[in-house]
Amino acid sequence: MKKIENIRQLESLTTETYIQAALVAAAALVVALMIARAIKWKGGKIDRSHRKRRVAFIATGIVVALAFCLYNYFYVSEFITKAPLRDKFLQANVFATLLILGIYFIAGISSMLAFRRSKWGSIMGKLKR
Repeated sequence: MKKIENIRQLESLTTETYIQAALVAAAALVVALMIARAIKWKGGKIDRSHRKRRVAFIATGIVVALAFCLYNYFYVSEFITKAPLRDKFLQANVFATLLILGIYFIAGISSMLAFRRSKWGSIMGKLKR
């Protein structure tokens, strides 16, 4: 990674960060879907396997967003030479982290509602029959 020394380079880095945030959110959704599919149904009258899937879904989203934020904070921001530019990037980092959480949870919940009778949809809770 090269040094960021002017506002034009910072704007380019900020745009890259937002694009990476959207891609990370999509990748996190795929990982959460694979985890949900890997957790087996318990069966029986009282099946509580949806709780494990829900915990895995929430934990995956939080861990991925936190990892992205910390990566930008400790690694990427070190290449920004001027303090005012670094402050602007750290603000963009917060917005990118919120973008990850927003995309992850909105797209995740929407797809769960669409596929209600699958393991992925069971994260929302049991269906009323």
